[in-house]
Amino acid sequence: MVVLRPQSEVGHAPPPQTAYSIVTNLPGWDTLQSVRDGDMSPMAKIVHIYPRFGPTQFAGKLGQAVANKLGYENKGCMVYLNPIMFPYTAGHVKNSHRDEAAIDPENLTFKCVDVAGHRIYAVIFEPQHAKALMLSWGNPGLGLSIRMAEHLLGNIDSLVEVPFDDYKNPPKPTFTPDGPAHQLLRERVNKFVHRASINPELVKSQPSDVYLFPSGMAGVFHTTNLVQQYRAGTNVILGVVFHNTQHHLLEESPNGFKHFGKVDKQGLDEMEAWLEGETKEGRKVSFVIVEFPGNPTLESTDLPRLKKLSEKHGFVLIVDDTIAGFANVDVLAHADIVLTSLTKSFNGRADVLGGSIVLNPLSPHYSELSSRYAETHNNELYAGDAEVILANSHDYLQRTRRLNRNAEAMATFLHRTIGRDDSPIVRVQYPSLLADKPNYDRFLRRSTVELPNPGYGCLVNVEFESVETARAFYDRCGFYSSPHLGGHVTIMLAYNMMMFGKKPAEKEAFRGYNAAEESIRISAGLEDAEDLIDTLKDALDAATEVKRKATSNGTS
Repeated sequence: MVVLRPQSEVGHAPPPQTAYSIVTNLPGWDTLQSVRDGDMSPMAKIVHIYPRFGPTQFAGKLGQAVANKLGYENKGCMVYLNPIMFPYTAGHVKNSHRDEAAIDPENLTFKCVDVAGHRIYAVIFEPQHAKALMLSWGNPGLGLSIRMAEHLLGNIDSLVEVPFDDYKNPPKPTFTPDGPAHQLLRERVNKFVHRASINPELVKSQPSDVYLFPSGMAGVFHTTNLVQQYRAGTNVILGVVFHNTQHHLLEESPNGFKHFGKVDKQGLDEMEAWLEGETKEGRKVSFVIVEFPGNPTLESTDLPRLKKLSEKHGFVLIVDDTIAGFANVDVLAHADIVLTSLTKSFNGRADVLGGSIVLNPLSPHYSELSSRYAETHNNELYAGDAEVILANSHDYLQRTRRLNRNAEAMATFLHRTIGRDDSPIVRVQYPSLLADKPNYDRFLRRSTVELPNPGYGCLVNVEFESVETARAFYDRCGFYSSPHLGGHVTIMLAYNMMMFGKKPAEKEAFRGYNAAEESIRISAGLEDAEDLIDTLKDALDAATEVKRKATSNGTS
């Protein structure tokens, strides 16, 4: 019996550790909850973490160096390539969703500098205001990458300040050069979109229809902004989507926001009735964004029905296929835009961020969307990051086979415990185990030699009967406790508790969407399946013991 344990210290990435590692080791349910509630002291031990949590490694050092060069020692500093981050940050910090952390943008200092041929937009702030700015770095996903910051830090002596009068009218950007890896990466993404398609006649994209971004959230940010400008109207989320997408659109929907949390027939019925009412009143819907399947509920909606609704009511349908991955599912024919975080299983080594969108040439919106993308898209994916994603993705299909196998093995093992008198597990969410499995299966790609059995992706969500049993499992389990998914090691996160558990109303709303607090999200890695099962058994023993004691004490 092999029970896995983290091979790194608290706050450090699993091997191989580099400055670019994006997985951490932050054990403990209570520790995670305290961070959620605003206690940042555990973060003092963090060396590696997902880069959208804040400027880390060289990105943090570059911000400090820029601030120092400009005479703002001991201040916080976030650095960007895109001038949109000046007005965005100014609006973000005073937004009512900042609650007690909200500040007047007059407390911020906006500076522009040129370093090594790159124009950098710096937002400088007092450290005590960091909480007001945290999500301004995370939600748009436009912060400078670790590799790019490393390059600029090596050339910091070339820094020259670029004067300007008003942050609402900053100097024009330079962005960053497109390199050979970018074109090769666009070609590779397009190749995978076409590979083993269900109906090749319905998949007509070219590499020129693929756009790259410095993160998956940057793809969401730029795409939703572009679609809003093309078709002003209400922004709609269907189902449970990645928390940054949820919170971003909740705040950044100038013409209204609507969330339908259920993706089943009842949920689609409710959305259809609402759409009919909006159309009758002459109000437009800008777009609907849905994940296929959802994160972390793993539920799959009826995409053909949703596509028909988009055609009837004219909205743009954005499908995020990150969780399944375009190695497994073929959804372009039933979307206007397919959005993917390349950070996850496509890259697979947990050492870089990136994102892509693919436009569907058969979409009724294609002409307008493609011309707008061509006109407005600027490269913000650093060449060094594009090169890493390109290199790492060469074995995407082989890794997908293993991730599918390992996740399904864990889901099946955990699911089989349900119903036992001593089992603390009440539900396992995985596409192959859910009632909406037929919705997913109709989009599985054809079998090929490289991937004989397209499957259900790397993500599993396990719901326990109580917070106490979930905590016992989490505190005992030997997987890395960290944000991220689709990497080389198996990781877990008390995701619903962390992302939706702080505000009582939000917690209860998401419980109604099958995202319960007493759940643990597990992302399969590339380890031996037998070792993963042994590790689950060990953690399950701890949760079972907590249940046994509670039962004997008459508390459950």
